[in-house]
Amino acid sequence: MLACAIVCTYNTIALADTTERNGQLLADALISAAQKDWEQVDTLRQSMDDPVAKDIVEWQRLRAGEGGWDDYQNFVARNGDWPGLKLLRRKGEASIPHRDSPTQIRSFFETELPQTGKGALRLAEAYAAQENNDAAHREIVRAWLDLSLNGEEQEAFLSRYPSVLKSKHLDRLENLLWKGWTNEATAMLPLVGADMQKLAKARIGLRRVDKNVDTLIAAVPARLQNDAGLTFERFLWRIAKGRWDDAQQMILEQSKDPKKLGRAEEWTPRRRGFARRAMRSGDHAAAYVLASNHGVFTGDDYADLEWLSGYLALRFLNSPQKALQHFNNFQTAVASPISLGRAGYWKGRAYEAMGDYDAALVAYEAGAKHQTSYYGQLAAEKLGGAIDDSLSGKETVPDWRDAPFVKSTTFQAGLIFHYADHQNRLRQFFMHMAETMDATEAAQLADLALEMDRPFVAIGIAKEVAKRGIVLPRPYFPVTDLASFTSKVDGEVAMSIARRESELDPYAQSHAGARGLMQVMPGTAKLVAGEIGIDYSTQKLGQDWQYNATLGTHYLAGLLEKYNGSYVLAFAGYNAGPHRADAWIKEYGDPRNEDVDVVDWVEHIPYTETRNYVMRVIESLHVYRARLTGSSTPVALSVDLAKG
Repeated sequence: MLACAIVCTYNTIALADTTERNGQLLADALISAAQKDWEQVDTLRQSMDDPVAKDIVEWQRLRAGEGGWDDYQNFVARNGDWPGLKLLRRKGEASIPHRDSPTQIRSFFETELPQTGKGALRLAEAYAAQENNDAAHREIVRAWLDLSLNGEEQEAFLSRYPSVLKSKHLDRLENLLWKGWTNEATAMLPLVGADMQKLAKARIGLRRVDKNVDTLIAAVPARLQNDAGLTFERFLWRIAKGRWDDAQQMILEQSKDPKKLGRAEEWTPRRRGFARRAMRSGDHAAAYVLASNHGVFTGDDYADLEWLSGYLALRFLNSPQKALQHFNNFQTAVASPISLGRAGYWKGRAYEAMGDYDAALVAYEAGAKHQTSYYGQLAAEKLGGAIDDSLSGKETVPDWRDAPFVKSTTFQAGLIFHYADHQNRLRQFFMHMAETMDATEAAQLADLALEMDRPFVAIGIAKEVAKRGIVLPRPYFPVTDLASFTSKVDGEVAMSIARRESELDPYAQSHAGARGLMQVMPGTAKLVAGEIGIDYSTQKLGQDWQYNATLGTHYLAGLLEKYNGSYVLAFAGYNAGPHRADAWIKEYGDPRNEDVDVVDWVEHIPYTETRNYVMRVIESLHVYRARLTGSSTPVALSVDLAKG
C-alpha cells in the first residue's frame, strides 16, 4: 500500500510495479557502474521507462567522469538542485573542449567557480573571447592562488599568462605550504628566489618529517628563521614526534601576538586539543591562554574556543565577567539547539557567579528553550525542571502527499533509490532537500521517511534542519520496535544508545567494523553470545536487528552493572571501552562520588567523540521518556548524571 501511495503521488499515471521495476534496473545498473561496465549500464538505462531513473544512471556515470561536455551541460541544466553536483561539475571540467562556445562555458560556471586548472583556463578563454580580459586575468590569478594544479596545468598557466602571474608566485607557494601540498610546493621552487627556496624546503621537510630537517632549518636565512609558517611546521613536527610539551610551549609563545601566528585558522584545530590537554593537567592559566588567544573571528573553531575560554575563566580562574564575554561571543556564533542550550546554561552560571540572579534567570530561560540538548536540559532544571510539551512528538504535520516537493525530481530520485535498496542514497537526496526546507516541509518529508520505516533517514532530515534551529521531535527522536524489545535495559536507554550509534539503521557498519543497530564489534558480540548461550553469527549481527539488540543490550546491561548503574560511566565505556572509563576514574575522580562535579567530569573526558557521545545519549533519555509515555515531564538530567 505504501509503495502505491508513494508512486501515485509523484506520478499519477505510474504503477507501483513499474517503479519497482525501474528500481531493480537501477540496482543492476549501479552494480555494473561499480564494475565500470558502462556498455551494460547504458543497456540497462535504455530499458528504463522513467526519465528520473535514467537521470540517476546519468548522474552516476557523469560523477565517474564518463561523459562528454554536452552531457554535463545538459544534466546540470535539468537537475541543478540535485546533490553531489560539486563532484559532477569537477569531472565535467575535464571535458570542456578548447575554444568552445564562450556563452555556454560562462553559463556552466555561473553559480560555481572552476575547481580545476583546466576549468579555470577554459573560463578565462571564454572571457577573453568576449573581450573581457580583466575578468579573464582575475580568474587566472584566483586559480593560481587557490587551486591544486598538476604539472601540465601549471605549465599551461605559466606559458599563457606569464606577465599576469609573475608577481603571484610567492603567494601561490605560501598557500601551498600552509595547505601542506608539498609536491606542488616543490614544483614552485624554481619560480622563487634562493632565500624563499631554502625556507620552503625547510617547511616541506618538516611537513614530511624528513630525517635532515635540522640541516634544512639551519640553511634558512636568519631574517626568515621566525617565519610564522616555519614555526607552524616545527609545531606540527613536534606533534608528529610525540613531543607534546614542546609543541604546547611553541603555540603558547606564538599566541602572545596574533601576527606571529601567520594564518591563525590553521592553528585552531590543534589549539583546542592543547587547551583541553592543559585543562586536564590542571594548568588552567595556560589552558585559558591557549583557548582565548586564537586570533580567529568566525567558524566552528572560533565558537568552540570562545566557549572553552569562558568555561575555563568561570570554573577555574574565578573570572565570571570575562567568562560571560566569551559565552556571549559563543552565542552569537551558533544556531543549533545543542549550542544554544549550552550558551544559555553557561551564561546563567556566569551571571550567578556575579550575583546577578535576574540576568541568570533570563539566560536559563533562553537555554531551556532547547530541551533536546544536554545543557538546555540543565538550564531547564535551574528553572525547576520546566516542561516542554513539544517533546512528546505529537506535533500535527500536513500530509506529505500534499507537499509541493513531491513533484521535484530530487524527491523522485530519492524514492527510486529506495526501491533499488540504496538507502544511503535515499538519505543523501532527502537530506539535501532538507537543506533549504522550512519546518513544515521538513516535517512532511521526515514523516514520509518514518512511514517508509527508514528512521535513520528521518533523523538525518531532522539533524539537517536542526543546524538552523528547527527542532522536529518526532523524526529527531524516532521510536522503533527497539523501545519495547525485551532486555535488561530500559527502553529509553536502548533507544538513546541505538540512535547515537547507528541513527537506528539496522544495517549500519562503521569503518572500525562495528555492526548493526547498536554498533556491536564482532569480537565483543562473540564474547557476549557465549555468555548468554546463543550461537554467534557475523551475518546476523549486521542484518538481524533483534539479534544485534540482544547482544548490544546485554553488553550495555553488563556495563551498567559494573558501574553500579552509572549512565555516565556505562555510556563512556560503551563508546570508548570500559578500560578507558576505568582509567578516567583514576585520572579525574569517580563521577559517582558527591565530591566530584559530574558536569566538569564529562567535560574532562579526553576523547572528543566520547565526550559528545555521553552528552548526546544522556540528553536523549529525557526526550525518549516523553516520546514513549506520550507526555513531557519535568527535566531531571542531573538525576541521570548522578546515577550510580
